Amino acid sequence: MHGASRTYLAACFTIAIAACGGGNNPASPMQPGNYDLQAGMAKMVANGLTSNVALSGMVIVNGVSTAFTGSGTFTRPPAVSATFNGTAALSQTTTVAGSVTAAGQTSAYSTNVTDYYASSDSAFLGEVSANEYDVAQAPFLFPSTVVGGSSGTLGTLSRYTDSTMSVSLGTAQVSYFLLTPVDPGSPIGIEVTTKIYDTQNTLIETDMTDYTMTTSSVVSLSGATAQNQSGTLKVTAQ
Repeated sequence: MHGASRTYLAACFTIAIAACGGGNNPASPMQPGNYDLQAGMAKMVANGLTSNVALSGMVIVNGVSTAFTGSGTFTRPPAVSATFNGTAALSQTTTVAGSVTAAGQTSAYSTNVTDYYASSDSAFLGEVSANEYDVAQAPFLFPSTVVGGSSGTLGTLSRYTDSTMSVSLGTAQVSYFLLTPVDPGSPIGIEVTTKIYDTQNTLIETDMTDYTMTTSSVVSLSGATAQNQSGTLKVTAQ
C-alpha cells in the first residue's frame, strides 16, 4: 500500500506512516498545553523511531475479502544526509517488516518509504517509494505551539512515477489532528492523515499515522492504517 507510514509522512505514513485510526474526536474541548509539534517531529527525524507492531486487516484473495493477522517491526532510523529534487536534504527510510497469515497461508510482508526533510529546519520536502516520487508543493512545517483539539492542513504533494516528474499520478493532501490530553501536561495524541488522489481527483487511498508526544517533544508511535480498493492494513504498536 502506498505510503503506509507517512508522517506526512507519511507514514504506515502514511505514511504509513503511519499510523491506527482510533481517537478521532473533533468535539473534544480545547485544553491548555505547552506542546511544540515541530520540535517533536524534528527530534523524530534526528533520533529515529522503532517499535514492535501487530499487523491486521483485510486483503482480496481470489476475489474474496479475507482477514489477515501478523506481527513485525516498525523501523525508522535517524535521518542521514542526502539529495532530493536537486537540493541537499535529510533522508529517513521507514520500514514495516514481518509476516502475515491469511486463509491458512503465512508469508513475509515488507514495505518501505523514504521521506526527505530540509537540513535547516526538518521541513518535509517529499517522499519516494518503489513506484512513486512525491514532491511537496511547498515544504511542510508542523506548528510550534499546539493544544488538544486543534487541527490543520500541512500541505499538498504532487505525485509522479519517478524523479523526472514527467508523468503525473495525482496529488496527496496531508493534515493533522491533535487529541485532547487526559490531563494538562500528559502526552498529546497526534493523527497525521494523507488522502491520496489520482489525476482525476478521485480519492484512491487514505493513510493515517498516530503518535503520542510528551511536553518535552518526545514522539512515540501508536500505530498506522492504510486503506484502498485492495484492502486495509492496520499497524498497532506493542
